[in-house]
Amino acid sequence: MEVLVSKSEVYGIATPPPSKSYSHRALIAASLSKKSTIKNVLISEDTIATINGCRKMGAEILRKVDKFEIFGTEEIKNGYYYFANSGTTLRIFMGLLSTAKGVSTLDGDPSLRSRPNLELAIAIKKLGGKVYGYGDYKAPIKVEGIIKGGDLKFSAPSSQFVSSLLFSLPLGIEESVLEVESVKSRPYIDITLHVLRDSNVKFKVEDKSFVVYPSAFKLRSFSVPADFSSASYLIAAGLLAGKIEIQNMYDSMQGDKIIVDVAKQMGGRVEWNRDTGKIVAEKSELEGIDFDASDNPDLVPTIAILGAAAKGETTIRNAEHLRIKETDRIKTICSNLRALGFEVEEFKDGMKIKGQSGRFIGTVNSFGDHRIAMSFALLGLIGKIKILNAEVVSVSFPAFFDVLKSIGAKIS
Repeated sequence: MEVLVSKSEVYGIATPPPSKSYSHRALIAASLSKKSTIKNVLISEDTIATINGCRKMGAEILRKVDKFEIFGTEEIKNGYYYFANSGTTLRIFMGLLSTAKGVSTLDGDPSLRSRPNLELAIAIKKLGGKVYGYGDYKAPIKVEGIIKGGDLKFSAPSSQFVSSLLFSLPLGIEESVLEVESVKSRPYIDITLHVLRDSNVKFKVEDKSFVVYPSAFKLRSFSVPADFSSASYLIAAGLLAGKIEIQNMYDSMQGDKIIVDVAKQMGGRVEWNRDTGKIVAEKSELEGIDFDASDNPDLVPTIAILGAAAKGETTIRNAEHLRIKETDRIKTICSNLRALGFEVEEFKDGMKIKGQSGRFIGTVNSFGDHRIAMSFALLGLIGKIKILNAEVVSVSFPAFFDVLKSIGAKIS
């Protein structure tokens, strides 16, 4: 699908979708518990992959009007699991299926098959499980239980590897001590710990060390908060092209809430009332910044676009983990910006963008990456941008273009 976004003035009220990260984790925790009610679940391609995986695992999942009722599995079932494009799902299930008897195959679409899982595979093997694959253990891979638990020192290029172990180690037979020597995106681990805590899983955290005790999952109810990664696009739309009130933005463990502070650092007029859950962002003269993306990689596409429209230079560093996402996002962001005439310097761990004013006209490709499609659509609000393969927004924000239209964006 091709989408054309043309110069627009956007005004109005918008609500972002529920958090994808919380939705994955709440659905999985509920599927390991006896009976749970989960409200405000994101329905997208990635979370559907998780729902399908949980059902395959043995959970009964019933969708009501505004919630899911979930009856969890008593014994995780092995078999063939297909996770489409969801890296979070595949990686958490790598751990879970290593607690089950028998062999399971984990697979996905071509994008998911390109993402490495080496460090997680090594960790599962050290804990007593078995993983069969080639090279850096890209899908399809086979996993066989049963992990017992124990002590493990672990260096993870993705926080998803740590979350996978934190979900699976409570199902082991031994107390486990997980020492994470280095990891990116720590806030996503904090989201995992939030859901585990609500699930009555017993653990202790000391900086980068996690002590996990054998536990039964007992999640009763959970309400998924709105997604700050998705809200970042709406905030950016307001900063570039009008004034938007974004609703339902209550505080949570999401690290991407830092987008409010980043926008202010760039000179953006944005205010967040945590009590009412409202963020207001309005058109502003922006200045380039230096941004450390260690903990907030999903914000990089948004910040890159804001930097492109800002005065001066924007430098993004410590983002090497972006190279193992749905695409190599450092490469795809730089490629699209150059196609639109921007001066961009690409680093191993980031980029430097020379901002410019004016009207931006051209064609970009999502390369099958939802965050690339949504971020570059924002430049169309101050120009005219055609996005190829734009349907991929369904991975995390299926109503993205409809929401933009509702506040005045010219989209065809």
